[in-house]
Amino acid sequence: MTLCPTEPITALSPRRWLALIPMLLGVLIGSLSLSSIITALPALLAELRLEPAAGVWIIDIYPLTLGVTLVLAARAGDHWGRRRIMLLGLSGFAVFNLLAGLASDGFTLIALRTLLGVSEAMVISSVVSTIGTQFHARERVLAYGFWTAAFGAGSAFGPILGGLLTEGPGWRWVFLGCVPLSALAVLAALRFVPEGRAPVRPRWDPLSIGTSVLAIGGLVYALQHALAEPVTAAALAAVAIVSGIFFVRRQERLDNPLIDVGIFRIREFSIAYGHILLITGTTAATLYLVGLHVQSGQGLSPAESGLVLLPLAALTGIVGAAAPLALRWWGRKTITTLALTVALLGQLWLASGLPGIPVALGLIGAGFGAVGTLAAAALFDYTTPPQAGQVGAVQEVSFALGNGIGVAVFGTIALAAGANGYRIAMLVAGVVLAAAALVYPVQSFRTVMRRRNR
Repeated sequence: MTLCPTEPITALSPRRWLALIPMLLGVLIGSLSLSSIITALPALLAELRLEPAAGVWIIDIYPLTLGVTLVLAARAGDHWGRRRIMLLGLSGFAVFNLLAGLASDGFTLIALRTLLGVSEAMVISSVVSTIGTQFHARERVLAYGFWTAAFGAGSAFGPILGGLLTEGPGWRWVFLGCVPLSALAVLAALRFVPEGRAPVRPRWDPLSIGTSVLAIGGLVYALQHALAEPVTAAALAAVAIVSGIFFVRRQERLDNPLIDVGIFRIREFSIAYGHILLITGTTAATLYLVGLHVQSGQGLSPAESGLVLLPLAALTGIVGAAAPLALRWWGRKTITTLALTVALLGQLWLASGLPGIPVALGLIGAGFGAVGTLAAAALFDYTTPPQAGQVGAVQEVSFALGNGIGVAVFGTIALAAGANGYRIAMLVAGVVLAAAALVYPVQSFRTVMRRRNR
């Protein structure tokens, strides 16, 4: 059987499900790259003699770069082929992780983490678009359940693996260990993943690309440096806002836009997108802040810290995979509201300072798993198959931006609030989730009132 399958995958073809193997492996590698560095960070900073601010960049540059390049990567997949771009990203993972494991200074490491973010953008955009086009209805929700489970597995074992490797052969193996996994994913993708691209080859618009990067990158940088560089941060925030407005207006005028911003006028699409952004931001910030808190505040070792974080990531995977089954009994809006409420309880638990951090993290992970799966699938339900590439990119931008902005915003809150910064940041995260959980109930209440007024 050929190693380069290009034939369309029919509804009855088992290859469609086998194609998930390398795609989910790519998601797993990306999740490991994001989470395993958390418990390895203190040792990394000590060995390379870096300041804590550099540690924020080492963690945050990965999701930031992922976010600003996802749309471009999706465009490249639509143009040259999604499997081809996926293979390029997986190959980049192998090469750049190898080089990161050999890095001897912070600048090089941050630069390589940037390139790893670009590589993951290539993988994720291709994975999401392929799932969106190859699976339909309930099968798509199930496929995204597997996607969330793979992400959760990486998040679950990443901190533990990072801690064990740091205490064993050293933090460098956090990067070197991803090399053989990346090579395996390349071989599996060659074997099982079909090629696919947009039915109409998209055009390139450098001005749209540049302004989208300025808008996203400038905003996250401004949030990260609001305390240390307030003037620079304010200027960058203004540039980001202006760039974002220009980008949106330009997309509305183009016949073949980089992103069809009209999809955000679909109310349910925008709500689902917002839920992904908020739940991802609060969850990513919680992983980051709790990881630092239990090591610096409670004196736990990297491996012990990984065990504390395990319930969040484990429940993300378990509930993410099980959430599609719950649709047999309850509607998506009901499940989403309940999941956000569960995550809210976990944030308030952490903010209270009560014992039982793993239990609180488990609640947050369960909420993230359910919302991440159902909201991601909902984005495709409210759009058309030809928009799969764009929707996939938009979806993953919400996850990536949630990570980047969440760590930046809540990390800044924790630093600004001083000794109680960790708990205050968790409280603010709870307030954010409370607002998100009220969206569907308020929507239902307004619908009932409108009917009564008729």
